[in-house]
Amino acid sequence: MRYLLIFFLILIIVSLIISLLLEKLLENGEKIDEGFAFCFWNLSYRRKFIRTFWMLPFLAAVICYLHITYKSYLLTCIVGVILSAIFILQAVYYYKKWKMEKK
Repeated sequence: MRYLLIFFLILIIVSLIISLLLEKLLENGEKIDEGFAFCFWNLSYRRKFIRTFWMLPFLAAVICYLHITYKSYLLTCIVGVILSAIFILQAVYYYKKWKMEKK
C-alpha cells in the first residue's frame, strides 16, 4: 500500500515536470482563444483556466474510483488532498496569468 502511494506521488511529480517543460518549450507559439485546439499549450491562459475547471469532474471520478478500488480512507484522503491542492494551484496560476495577459 505504501509503495502504491509512493508510485502515485512520483507519477504526479514527473507528469508536472514534463508538463511545465513542454509548456516552456512551446510558449512562444500563437495562442488560440477561440475554436478548437488539440494541444493544451496552444491555448491562451483564459482557455487554460476554463479547461482546468472542465477537469473537475474527472478529479472527483478519480478520487471515487481510488476509494472504491482500495477501500482505504487514508489513501483516499491523502491522494484527494494532493490532487485537490494541485488543481487549486493550477487554477490560481492560470487565473493570475490570464489577468496579467489581459492588461
